[in-house]
Amino acid sequence: MEKRALLAVVISLAILILWQMFFLKKVAPPPPQTTETAAPSQSAASSQVPTEEKKPSLLPSFQNETEKKTRFNEKEVVVETELYTAVFSTHGAALKSWKLKRYKTKVGKDGEGIELITQKNPSLYPLSLYFSDPSFQDLKDLDYELEEQTSSHLRFLYQERGVKIEREYEFYPEKYKFQHDVRIWLKKNNFKGDLFIGLSEGFLETHKGNILTAPYADVRNFIFHHQNKTKRQKISGFKDENEIRSVISWAGIENRYFLSSLMNNSDIVRPYLVMSGSQAGAELIQLQYPFYKDPQKEFFELKMKGYFGPKKVEFLKEAGQNLEEAIDFGIFSVICIPLLKTMNFFYKFIPNYGVAILLLTLLIRILFHPLIKKSYVSMREMQRIQPQIAKVKEKFKENPQQMNKEVMDLMKANKVNPLGGCLPLLIQMPIFFALYRVLYNATELYHAPFFGWILDLSSKDPYYVMPVLMTVAMFFQQKMTPTTTMDPMQQKMMQFMPVIFGFFMVALPSGLVIYILFSTVLQIASQVLVNRDLIKKGL
Repeated sequence: MEKRALLAVVISLAILILWQMFFLKKVAPPPPQTTETAAPSQSAASSQVPTEEKKPSLLPSFQNETEKKTRFNEKEVVVETELYTAVFSTHGAALKSWKLKRYKTKVGKDGEGIELITQKNPSLYPLSLYFSDPSFQDLKDLDYELEEQTSSHLRFLYQERGVKIEREYEFYPEKYKFQHDVRIWLKKNNFKGDLFIGLSEGFLETHKGNILTAPYADVRNFIFHHQNKTKRQKISGFKDENEIRSVISWAGIENRYFLSSLMNNSDIVRPYLVMSGSQAGAELIQLQYPFYKDPQKEFFELKMKGYFGPKKVEFLKEAGQNLEEAIDFGIFSVICIPLLKTMNFFYKFIPNYGVAILLLTLLIRILFHPLIKKSYVSMREMQRIQPQIAKVKEKFKENPQQMNKEVMDLMKANKVNPLGGCLPLLIQMPIFFALYRVLYNATELYHAPFFGWILDLSSKDPYYVMPVLMTVAMFFQQKMTPTTTMDPMQQKMMQFMPVIFGFFMVALPSGLVIYILFSTVLQIASQVLVNRDLIKKGL
């Protein structure tokens, strides 16, 4: 590997790491709307579907849990599947708990299932239904009756004060998605405003630490799909006055490995997005539905899907509506998906993701070996003509243009390509960064053990053994690489590269360090073999 190219890779990786440490893709709030789109009449509901952005009605008010009266009638309804245990509350027919069975809070058998809901205020339970009309705002605190319950179906009903609300949930085996339908009957058509159904921020941290010991501590984001693009807004520091209003297809709350989301599943009524800062101690993301009544029906109806689970491609893709874009592969998505599938393919045969990473790294090195060999040959040829290049530079040092021309002619005469050493490396760089994104974001590595002291491939090496080995390996690689084409300043910079690179490795997930370390070892082995072959040929 030519050292200038190696320097470029190291600097690029450092920029990538620092960018993820300090910056997160944020969605800038749109400029204030000067006009407000009026909701169509009920008679036009089926033909007039909102398509433009509009300023929503006032958000419903919330109270802190300490201000709420004790609810003696609240009951819990438990839903058990192979993947999760969900607990619904008859208060609001909302979701109180969603605990994953296959993902634990800590490594080992003693860990409890990951809880995706930590909200304790009943008025802010996920899937709570809110009304902006002041006359109906207290409806968010209703106690429903459980009318029907099976292993895969729940139906809640409220019927008082001239209002009837029916909420149904449908669950599926071996899937994290579910269907949710809301139907509302009003005896008097006097409702003015919109309906809100949403999620409150409440993920448990899966990684804790400071910027040196764990720079990848989980960041919580609002996430939504708008105009065929997935966008994010960092929750921390989000202010009330920064509400973002957009027509969307799905919205949710995410951390690095898990997602809770709601997807619109209705062709007649499409929701807007409302993200708000602290509301009674919680951050909310809500779907805001204009209250449209289909003239063909006696009731107002909402249809939506939910997804509460890991950010794994197969589950997200099955849920539909491009939900798999919740995995942040960035611009390398086209490359990342095949790499992730290949890693999972190896895992089927050897159920250890550490081994799967090694096999994937070996496969990539084998595929790119011809390019690597070509790079080494070009570097050796460049090294061979260095004395002649030095003479040309000395001869024409007063005439840079002539010097460059003579150097190029010399290379052409010796059939040496000046880009031959770094071009093969540049071709590999998209694969390198794509695999970085895969190993950084893959939920498959969450609490996945390798061997010995590596019990979690998604966390840093607890004893820093691999970062030290990585630093040593880079020193060996550096000694094997010729430096005759580099000026003294570049040579000094390269001497510190192993230490700098090792410093970054300290905080990276173990799975990623395994890839970089093994890739470096394979590169050293490849360079030894190629050099031996070149010596035999007299180069």
